[in-house]
Amino acid sequence: MIFDFNDIYYSWISVLQKKSSGGIDNISIADFKSNEKRYCTEIVERLKDKKYLPEAYLKIQIKKNKTEKRTLGLATLFDKIVQTAIKNHIEKRIESSFMNNSYAYREGRSARKAINKVRYYISSEKYYWLAKCDIDNFFDNIDHNRLAKQLKPFVKNNYLMNLIMMFLKMGYVDYDNKWTTRTKGVPQGAVLSPLFANLYLTPLDNHIKKYEIGYVRYADDFVILAKSENKARSALEGIIEFVTSRLKLNLNKGYYVKHTSLGFKFLGIWITDKNIILPTDKIERLKQKISKSFYHHNFPDKLFETINGVNAYYGRVIPQHYLFPLDEFIFSIWRKKLKKNKKLRSKKKLRKALIHLRFVTDIYNQNINYHKKRIVDDIYKSLKAKQILSADKAVNIRKRQYEKLASANNHLYIGGIGKIIGVSKNNLRIKEKKKKAVKIPARNIKSIIIGGKGISLSTNFIRFCTDKKITVDFVGKSGKPFAKIYDYQSLHNKVWLKQIVATENDSLYIAKNITIAKLSNQIKLIKYFSKYAKKREKDILNALPEILNDLENIKTEIKEISIENNMKNKNVLMGYEGAAGSIYWHWVRMMLDEETDFEHREYQGANDVVNMMLNYGYGILYRMIWSSVLQHGLHPELGFLHSIEHKKAALIFDLIEPFRQPLVDRAIISIVNRKSRLNTENNLLSPETKRKVILYVNKKLGSYDTYLGERTTLLSIINRQTRELKKYLLNEIKVFKPYQMSKW
Repeated sequence: MIFDFNDIYYSWISVLQKKSSGGIDNISIADFKSNEKRYCTEIVERLKDKKYLPEAYLKIQIKKNKTEKRTLGLATLFDKIVQTAIKNHIEKRIESSFMNNSYAYREGRSARKAINKVRYYISSEKYYWLAKCDIDNFFDNIDHNRLAKQLKPFVKNNYLMNLIMMFLKMGYVDYDNKWTTRTKGVPQGAVLSPLFANLYLTPLDNHIKKYEIGYVRYADDFVILAKSENKARSALEGIIEFVTSRLKLNLNKGYYVKHTSLGFKFLGIWITDKNIILPTDKIERLKQKISKSFYHHNFPDKLFETINGVNAYYGRVIPQHYLFPLDEFIFSIWRKKLKKNKKLRSKKKLRKALIHLRFVTDIYNQNINYHKKRIVDDIYKSLKAKQILSADKAVNIRKRQYEKLASANNHLYIGGIGKIIGVSKNNLRIKEKKKKAVKIPARNIKSIIIGGKGISLSTNFIRFCTDKKITVDFVGKSGKPFAKIYDYQSLHNKVWLKQIVATENDSLYIAKNITIAKLSNQIKLIKYFSKYAKKREKDILNALPEILNDLENIKTEIKEISIENNMKNKNVLMGYEGAAGSIYWHWVRMMLDEETDFEHREYQGANDVVNMMLNYGYGILYRMIWSSVLQHGLHPELGFLHSIEHKKAALIFDLIEPFRQPLVDRAIISIVNRKSRLNTENNLLSPETKRKVILYVNKKLGSYDTYLGERTTLLSIINRQTRELKKYLLNEIKVFKPYQMSKW
């Protein structure tokens, strides 16, 4: 048997995570998910009995240019799962035969790297002569018999080969079930097509080696570079012969040889022997396109579509400064439009009107608040003399300013190697070898995080921090704390005894309330981000009602669970909590920028940057909860929602749940979708990425919300929630209410 249940199930999970749509059988992701075990078993049985019959591809046509259309073939979910299983089975073997000059559809390779390789050949290897030819409708003209021969060394199982050929030869049908026979080509959009396309052109990659030239291929678009005109012409003639005779493909007219100083186009970018640019006339055409979309009746969707298209096509390849004129143009048309709107006569209204402001380049988007301020300040200057603020409004403006100042610089991170930390009066004193000591005022500091190596602390510093109630945490490279300095007087045996009793009597009541609060905050965060995203992301618009409905239903079911402490009720609660988490993280995947490689939530051992950022952010939150728990004399290991285990801070994991969404998830989604530069080094977040996470999460800790009728910072709410739990355990209050976001 080729594939077992695990092979098919893991392939299904891969298709699910890619949010794949179905084909002609109209079975959707939701339909399949509701019957996933039965469907996967059905696939396994059909394959085992050699009775699997693929469906026809659903024929979809999209515009290629003004005169041509590109045909896509959409496979059913069943066929995508089987194709994914086949791909997983054979890809590594086939991949090992590929050449280094092939850059498309391969892990760790991209259009950017292909263009950089072309530039390397020109600038470093001095390959100044270009030979260019284009394959006509490559995907639609791949010869099935030749491809089958190429597959044989990698596919030894006869039934597997027959199965592959079924997928290759299967015809198209439209929505009216009209059949179109296919005798050649691979369906564009099919799971196996990219792998087979690269395999089909690998003989060309091998053939070109003998010419001793520069060669870069991205799918069927390739560049040939040589040190002399004669070598370029000789190579071009040989390649034309090979492509037409051996590969049985046709070439478009207009192949040529020329010097790279004259420039040439590759992957839509204009390249010369000295530079890589977006031509001025192209910039002007893009400006016209942006302007039309800005005043389009479907604004802002049309504008987002245009900007995203420009960014996806050009922003990842050419230096960003070539796209700055587009960003300044976007800036100017926004300013012009808002100036004409007589209803916008306050900074608040102007900022609100700029909610859809977005630029092409990452650099401008990373500083979008600064550019919003530029627009608002510029317009407001002309209005300020005419504006008369009410006393209440003036007071509120100042209040918000000082709230921000009050929460600024609350958290101090000390990294590096070999520093000595002490105290001088009311200042922290940080001394580094051979450098002058740095003094930092301690009046606003609430917590100190030490993440370096060989750092020494004076006893005066430790005493100062315990007296001033400043928490001191020691963290590892991943951001997870491993030790803390705290006042021994915070230990409270009476509270511990009450906690132990509560784990027997009130555990499910507390766990239910925490889970409901967490779920409410997940729903509110989804609504917060989706109100912006759904206007430009149709998949989110379509999926949102179902997602919110499912979460609301789960919330209702949780409320109905009996608070009688028994394992059955606890398991039911945990089951609902897990189901809600699965829906929530599926939504997060939809919300995140497509350039990220986030597929699902991973805790330990995460190797994608989004999960690593989430874990680092939760580490910050973990420290805050930990400090609050110790401050109120609670035992960190005596939890209610999470299981009680030695050396597992179950209570901290409990109390952290309602704060994950407003503090960390919101911050990380914002960072990623602003297209910030995010990097990892040695399977850890880079220092710059860590700083961004720390900055955003600390900013959220200083933001204000209302909890139990009091408007205060989220950092204070963390402490207040812990105090409320303590009061409940001591029977000082009758109801424990975990934190829920007051608005979305």
